[in-house]
Amino acid sequence: MKIKNYEVKTIDEAKELAVKDFGVSINDIEFSVVKESKGFLGIGGKIEVEAKLDVDGIEKGKKYIKMILDQNGIEGMIEKKVRGNNVEFNIDAGEFNGYLIGKNSRNLIALQALVSTIVNNYYEGDDLKIVLVDVGGYKKRREMSIESMAVEYGKQVAKTKQIIKLDNLNAYERKIIHNKLSSWKDVQTHSEGEEPNRVLIIEPKH
Repeated sequence: MKIKNYEVKTIDEAKELAVKDFGVSINDIEFSVVKESKGFLGIGGKIEVEAKLDVDGIEKGKKYIKMILDQNGIEGMIEKKVRGNNVEFNIDAGEFNGYLIGKNSRNLIALQALVSTIVNNYYEGDDLKIVLVDVGGYKKRREMSIESMAVEYGKQVAKTKQIIKLDNLNAYERKIIHNKLSSWKDVQTHSEGEEPNRVLIIEPKH
């Protein structure tokens, strides 16, 4: 729940400020006058207005995904899983799964960023959510594949002492490799360059 108080002259002024601050529709905000002060001879009076945002942001995220599917003429199932502050949406759109994932997962990465923003518009502080969007279980399969690749390349670098450079990986995939090899004693990883040409380096530890 998000709550903000505004000292204003009119309720409409508070509504305008709250919509800008919260970044959501005015229909998602509840307003109530908590204090009223009269000015001298009735001039310059002010009111304190409480704006409360108490909406299920996770459900808003699911509705946003449904809207994206509908706008693109795609029929699909959306599964929602919530564990504490971790929220996972898994979409299954059959033959359209590849389109939703996109080349190098670009569409899926963009969709996850948008959904995460939508969801977290309704939370703050310790209530902020970690949002994962997957399509047809692609990310789980991809993660297992990349972890296996990391182990194979890690072993190769440890044995040959030769550096391996990996391109065509997105930031999420590079993070998987960094995490997988972070505890290894004989190899280390880092990334070089700027997106979209950033390269991950696996090298022997000196």
